[in-house]
Amino acid sequence: RFGMEWEDHPMLGGALPVGGSGSLLLAGRLSLASHEWLADHAVSGSVLLPGTAFVELALRAAEAAGCAAVEELGLETPLVLPPRGGVRLQVVVESADKSGRRAVSVFSRAESTREEASWTRHAVGVLSADVSPAAAAPWSTGVWPPPDTEQVEVDALYGQFAAMGYEYGDMFAGLQGVWRGDGEVFAEVRLPARATAEAVRFGLHPALLDAALQPWLAGGLVEAPEDSVLLPFAWQGITLHATGADTLRVRLARAGDGSLSLQAVDLAGAPVLSLDTLVLRPLARERFARLLGAFDDRPLYRVGWRRREPVSVAPQLRWAVVGGQGDAVRAATRMAGGAVSVHADLDALGAAMDEGGDVPAVVLADFRADAGSHTSTRTASGLVPEAEAVRAATRAGLDFLQRWLADERLAAVRLAVLTERAVAAGVDEDVTDLAHAGLWGLLRSAQSEHPDRFLLVDVDADDASLAALPSALALDVPQLALRAGEIRVPEIESLPADAEPTGHGAGAAPEADDSVLGPDGTVLITGATGTLGSLLARHLVTGHGVRRLLLLSRSGSDALGATGLAAELTELGAAVSLVACDVADRAALERVLADIPAAHPLTAVVHAAGVIDDGAIQALTPERVDAVLRPKVDAALNLHELTARMPLSAFVLFSGAAGILGRPGQANYAAANTFVDALAHHRRARGLPGVSLAWGLWGAASDMTGHLGENDLRRMRRSGIASMTGEEGLSLFDRALAVHDGPLLLPARLDLAALRREQAAEGPEAVPVLLRGLVPAVTVRRVASPSAARDTPALTGPQQADQLRQRLAGRNHEARVRELLSLVRVHVAGVLALAEGEQAVDAARPLRDAGFDSLTAVELRNRLGAATGLRLAPSLVFDHPTPRAVAEHLDGLLSAEGIDDAGDAALNGLDVLASAVGGMETDDIRRDIVRRRLEEMLALVGGARSGPVGVGLADSAVAEQLDSASDDDLFTFIEEQL
Repeated sequence: RFGMEWEDHPMLGGALPVGGSGSLLLAGRLSLASHEWLADHAVSGSVLLPGTAFVELALRAAEAAGCAAVEELGLETPLVLPPRGGVRLQVVVESADKSGRRAVSVFSRAESTREEASWTRHAVGVLSADVSPAAAAPWSTGVWPPPDTEQVEVDALYGQFAAMGYEYGDMFAGLQGVWRGDGEVFAEVRLPARATAEAVRFGLHPALLDAALQPWLAGGLVEAPEDSVLLPFAWQGITLHATGADTLRVRLARAGDGSLSLQAVDLAGAPVLSLDTLVLRPLARERFARLLGAFDDRPLYRVGWRRREPVSVAPQLRWAVVGGQGDAVRAATRMAGGAVSVHADLDALGAAMDEGGDVPAVVLADFRADAGSHTSTRTASGLVPEAEAVRAATRAGLDFLQRWLADERLAAVRLAVLTERAVAAGVDEDVTDLAHAGLWGLLRSAQSEHPDRFLLVDVDADDASLAALPSALALDVPQLALRAGEIRVPEIESLPADAEPTGHGAGAAPEADDSVLGPDGTVLITGATGTLGSLLARHLVTGHGVRRLLLLSRSGSDALGATGLAAELTELGAAVSLVACDVADRAALERVLADIPAAHPLTAVVHAAGVIDDGAIQALTPERVDAVLRPKVDAALNLHELTARMPLSAFVLFSGAAGILGRPGQANYAAANTFVDALAHHRRARGLPGVSLAWGLWGAASDMTGHLGENDLRRMRRSGIASMTGEEGLSLFDRALAVHDGPLLLPARLDLAALRREQAAEGPEAVPVLLRGLVPAVTVRRVASPSAARDTPALTGPQQADQLRQRLAGRNHEARVRELLSLVRVHVAGVLALAEGEQAVDAARPLRDAGFDSLTAVELRNRLGAATGLRLAPSLVFDHPTPRAVAEHLDGLLSAEGIDDAGDAALNGLDVLASAVGGMETDDIRRDIVRRRLEEMLALVGGARSGPVGVGLADSAVAEQLDSASDDDLFTFIEEQL
């Protein structure tokens, strides 16, 4: 089209000779949807096009332009791939000079409807008609592995890479073996099976070349300064000798200060690629984060509520309503067709079952403020409740959940919790039932700990909403809202581009004059002597020009490092008041606010205080709930009410993503956060400033994250939460303060590549439900080669369970336990994030000794439940303390559900055999195979026997018929008798 020539290349779609100029333009498009393997290459949380991909583009351009090699290639700017959408590529080859050398450049532009979107140059280089002298003398492997070398542990290398910020997924983790010699390193690298079919379309697959370069770390060929990342800077003398490789043997050697050379051959020793020099340059991690911030236009997220179309109502089920008003009962009646029982509370439902009543399939628990059955707390619409009312409602919800989970009769019953305007289902929506806002965080964590058991539904006062409830529940989604009969489902989404601040760069702090905080007023920070509070205080002075700080914490100047912080801020030019104040104490806060001088009135509030007390739902107590809610909820309400008449320009509440994503083991903390989120909505609906920042994970250890170990962080990473540096977090704070896109934002590093890997390995259910919109389900491309292992699309939980049961069917007890023990060990290793995998799991070692606690026990229970299709008790790990005991328990449960033993399977298999043989198109070879197998099976069951068989023939007669029958007789006999 338009004179463009087709390019059969995975990254380029066409080439266009530019008329009259002698130059050449190659074009293509990249996205994580069409090139999912790129998601496995991330640095510090951002998916980058690897430097080896620029090499591949330059090599393809050289081939198209009739050049023999890439003489040099310099990388100028990283190409950050967006989570959604794609980027357009252009590779421009200039006309040749007198020596035949041609300049080459690589450009990209984000797909956008905005005309002003500009092209960015990422790489520039020179293509040559001649190969380098070094390429003419390829390295010969000789003996492999090379003699006089020391083998290096590959898993340890990847652990070092992860600690340095390199995030290699399966596609880029291709090292199979590494050997260290004197000043050189040798390695064998291989693409995963699913990539081998496409490898032939590349000159050299970028993931394979990237893996070939990774052993630099093993040989100390390049120094990597602490807190820095090494990035490719310049390539020289690249010659491709053969295309389409999926396995390489490579030799790396030092080529100078901060540089190395590479020679790669195939398994037969034939040359594939030679590289004279690759120069690597260190870049400080924080500076790198700033650099990425200039190109990544979507590090902020929000909760979007997407409209869903109603569906037909599911088959009628037996429903029960607990604590419901008449409208709730009527809605349930429409769902159950009259088969509805109504109970005042959970005790009444239990009593009804004790007396022989049927166990319902679904229970609708009415927690709307006017229902009044679960807690005496009632608040008038639009009024802010007392802090005690919030705590009472949250405690009541916890008590209900704990009693629900303790009743084994309800293990297969789904609980639908109904609230009314306790959550905002839109950017501009008010939350009128603040007292029950914490239930959403509480239930979200409960959903994570106990999948498929709870459903959250929020309605408005419109009759159409309850009328639409049957259709909404038929969607089978865990959380939804109904507004005027319209169904809305929550989903994390990237902040729209038009919501971004203007006037300064995405990653830059605002100028002091532009800051909404201003230099003249007083800014109050709670939790000011904590890790985040201290970071923020310094940033407000240096980045926002704040000159008066009121720093509040419970310990005041007695807190560790507090006096040093005050002195530092004073030296920076700020007037600092460091005050010991429990902000949850209304009278104490009132006194502090009264002391603010009129000349410098309070103009901004940042509520950063908070505590955690993690524990599974069943382990929480009312006291543990109060302890977490008080510094977050009570303090937020006091600040809200006591500053209502003050001229505030900003009211910032520090929340946490745990409330939105429902982190397991953090139900009390999640409840505190969803209340804070709701309060921000409530303020904005009344024309007051307010924004709640649901933070992801900060890398700096604090009172709230210091307890997390390496395994905890790895598990969080797998669930999509990556840690932010202090500078990244403060940059996101600036952006959140500057945008005007609603009262709830998520400043977080979401590791979408990790989520894609979890999705591919464990199925779609492995991705937290609110994050699934950011990681659309993809089908893994199958490998065409019959000799290669075939990848399959990720299986859903039910598909995995069905597949497991098929493998177990027909096996005896010991064989089933062996299979189940392997499954248990795999998931134990996954939960504990063991680098050695299942081999590190001792079948006889108590799981508690291996590091399991109540939270990891819940995760293992959930994983095994999804893999087996069984509903397992939360106490699984503690009732069956070793992996072998767990496997035995699983086998007992599966056997009770009817997994066939070997004898049953043999009888069932005969029917399958008869059907298959009867419909088989036969030939001489197949006939001979079937005959031999039948004879072998006859021998397995003991040969000839007396008594009737089939239609009365003895086994000896059968054997005689088998010997003398014609082929047609044989197959007729098989079909009729078996």
